[in-house]
Amino acid sequence: MLLIITNKSDITTDYLILKLQERNIPFLRLNTEDYLKKYQINISIENTNIRSLIEFEKGSVFDIKKFTGVYFHQPIKPDLKYEVVESGLKFAERESLETLRSLWRIIDKELWVNHPKCLWAANNKIEQLKVASNLGFDIPPTLVSTIPEQITNFYNNYNGEIIGKAVKHGFFKYENKVNIANTQKIENNFIKEISNYAKVPMIFQKLIKKKYDIRVTLIKNEVFSTAIHSQDHEETKTDWRVWDIIDDIDLKHSTYQLPSALSQKCIDLTKYFNLKYSAIDLVQTPDNQYYFLELNPNGQWAWIEKMVGYPIRNSLIKCLGY
Repeated sequence: MLLIITNKSDITTDYLILKLQERNIPFLRLNTEDYLKKYQINISIENTNIRSLIEFEKGSVFDIKKFTGVYFHQPIKPDLKYEVVESGLKFAERESLETLRSLWRIIDKELWVNHPKCLWAANNKIEQLKVASNLGFDIPPTLVSTIPEQITNFYNNYNGEIIGKAVKHGFFKYENKVNIANTQKIENNFIKEISNYAKVPMIFQKLIKKKYDIRVTLIKNEVFSTAIHSQDHEETKTDWRVWDIIDDIDLKHSTYQLPSALSQKCIDLTKYFNLKYSAIDLVQTPDNQYYFLELNPNGQWAWIEKMVGYPIRNSLIKCLGY
């Protein structure tokens, strides 16, 4: 039986589960926000004997030793706002989340796609650039800074052809709304007024001219490469992900064959971070050079299968032992 750890709103997991049901593969879905509301966790340790049970309110009990594979995708913290008094909410959320993390840590690391500790270790963009460069990828010249003089010099060194993006990710929540700080070309007005902006670190990179953005979905040694025709639309030329929020753009995707040496570098990079799955963003230039941008160790993949037909779900299920 597979253990699926996610949240109630994750449509990528919904899509995977459709395939599990189609193939009659047994699974348990654990939505992390429901912990303490719909299920409980019991961990007992006596000498070297560790036993953990997941007990649902309707009486179902699952021993974690029965799970043969674990798929982990975008869990969220337990939702306890109606379970405990407000004065104790932060404490209860922290302790509940730590209990979930304790459960993760006592499940055999080899069963996961991907283990949370590996996700955390792989999730730093600057280290990714360093490792990718050491493995032979070309990377864009990069600066991380809040110092106006350094940023201005970087801008001038590349004749104003630079972009800026978030150090971690470009999504943040404010007043119950999700805001997106997408990758943007840095304009001269920003440089002129840079001392007036909030002191928030940013990644600045030389702007790479594109033929395609390339999304590499990698599962163990299987490499599924997709050309995203981002240069077909003015709105997606710098950051194709704005396609998600602009309804009237039909962004073309097509299957793509990476050079074998580049595919191997993607495999090597994924293995370096002890991952079985990764989503890697590359750029192909008009003169057919390739640049590494970043790796998302828990990135989305369902839309790739839907648009270009790669058997990603079956590959994930195979990776999970079925």
